[in-house]
Amino acid sequence: MGVEEFLAPGETVRFASRDTVTYQDQEYEFYITDRRLIWFSSKGLILKKKNLLSVPIEQVRNVAYEEKGLVKKRARIEIIMADRRYEFSGTAQSMRAIYGELQAHMVPAGKQGTQ
Repeated sequence: MGVEEFLAPGETVRFASRDTVTYQDQEYEFYITDRRLIWFSSKGLILKKKNLLSVPIEQVRNVAYEEKGLVKKRARIEIIMADRRYEFSGTAQSMRAIYGELQAHMVPAGKQGTQ
């Protein structure tokens, strides 16, 4: 079982990254739900080690995107919140898709706390 076992009742996945992303030197699957951003990792064949980081999507204040490389392009996304920042990277194609989804799901300024 994957990230679904960690979803709250009624929470739905709106986006799942096609490729893994790198966060703090570890590979994760990246998800956007109707409530959270989720980095999820599951390793091992028999005794699975699961690792999950999630942040409420309404706390995202800004998102920055940067692309590098000529042939094998890599990209980096920085998610900026009031009290911290999350930086992760991956293939340019996957990160562009994530960036687009983040933009679509961000709460417009002035509407925070009214949902």
